[in-house]
Amino acid sequence: MELVCCSKACEEADCVQLTERESSVCKVICESQEPITFSKIKERTDLHQEVVSRVVHRLMVHGMVEKADGRYAGRCSQ
Repeated sequence: MELVCCSKACEEADCVQLTERESSVCKVICESQEPITFSKIKERTDLHQEVVSRVVHRLMVHGMVEKADGRYAGRCSQ
């Protein structure tokens, strides 16, 4: 099964719809066995750093990604 990011309080009707880029960033974060650095996310998604920065910020705002010690971890589900 594929892992996907989920928000902290997602009711079916309120779930955040992700763009293709957001989904790819979520997938990279969720597939990582441990928290991942920004540069690794950028490398694995092949997206420009400004795009990755905006995507990660949006995912953090919605509670799908958390940052600790300069690394990112996702709230992932199957």
